[in-house]
Amino acid sequence: MRKRIVPVMAAAILIGLAFFFGLRHKSREVDFEIGGQKVKASGPIAYSGHELLVPLKFAERLLGVNIRWNPPASLPKGVYYRGKVAVLMYHHLSRKPLLPSILPADRFTEQMKLLKQDGYHVITMEQYRRFMLGNGKVPDNAVLITFDDGYESFYKLAFPVLRKYGYTAVDFVIVSDVDNPGKGGLPKLTWSQMREMKKFGMGFYNHTYDLHYYVPVDDQGGMGPALSSRLYIDDETRSEYNEEYYRRITGDLGLAERRLKEDLGNTDSALAFPYGSYNDHVLDAAGSLGIPLTFTVKEGLAERGETNADRINGGSNLRTPAQTIGRIRKFVPKRELTVNGRGVPLAAIQPQLRKGTLLVPLDDICRSLHIAMNYDGLKGMVKLTMPKARHA
Repeated sequence: MRKRIVPVMAAAILIGLAFFFGLRHKSREVDFEIGGQKVKASGPIAYSGHELLVPLKFAERLLGVNIRWNPPASLPKGVYYRGKVAVLMYHHLSRKPLLPSILPADRFTEQMKLLKQDGYHVITMEQYRRFMLGNGKVPDNAVLITFDDGYESFYKLAFPVLRKYGYTAVDFVIVSDVDNPGKGGLPKLTWSQMREMKKFGMGFYNHTYDLHYYVPVDDQGGMGPALSSRLYIDDETRSEYNEEYYRRITGDLGLAERRLKEDLGNTDSALAFPYGSYNDHVLDAAGSLGIPLTFTVKEGLAERGETNADRINGGSNLRTPAQTIGRIRKFVPKRELTVNGRGVPLAAIQPQLRKGTLLVPLDDICRSLHIAMNYDGLKGMVKLTMPKARHA
């Protein structure tokens, strides 16, 4: 078997190298098609970190926009960021230190105190929703407080502190744990506790109905998150078909949405991915169920329109309260990529200066403009499809 594998791997490597060097050699021969018209690229083109980098000036001409890569505009003293939201993430609280991943309640209290002292402004989920999905505004130094898993400690330990400081927060609950309180493990919230807290502005949203665990994904014992992995069916020695997988996760998320509406009267929806793990099928399933806002565990500030938002872990007992709150400022970018004056969330790659030319990630710019981009590396063709509204 090894004799067969080695030549195949070698061939794959050679093909990959040929493509890589071919792209570099033909970097000026990449063609673009936009609105049915072909445009020849000017200047160097690079492919890095799954992002297509093109000269800033060329991107401006291609898309008819104004692009800038500059330090953020200077802000008044005490304003750390504007037009962004720091989404803080917590899980379980305890009265005494237990594990590095479990935050003692007194440290949570100190963090909430520091938010007030340091000039942060805690916003509601409604403010966040209007900001992300519409033209709603958020205050400077905006913070959204979130919890995951629906532990009872949210009611007993966090809720009194939040009320003391006049803050609201949201908790992403594993709905099956609420429906089946005898499952064991750490105590979880009840429907009556959540209804009580909703009267004081707390919100409760989807963390799946019952997909917060790991499942087998192959015949070698590999495991993956149940929401974002195709289940390996041992009896049939195969993985779920895409249709089966999509039906399973859509059914689960839909059931959670229904129960949240039935028992809490929810009129809006949001989803936090278990373990922060998701894929295009999960995003499609959420969209089909009318869940417009999703949350990862990747750390960073959330920009307007960034409906799949990063969060900042506030629940580690390895940091002091001051260190945790101080970390928020570390995610404020030193330079900002803007298109027509609006910030562009960068997925992976920062703009790069190559041979005196500033290259910018075309993927991220197109995404911010709702322009569909299809890059065929073998043909050297980038096809851009403008949103329908642009043709109106």
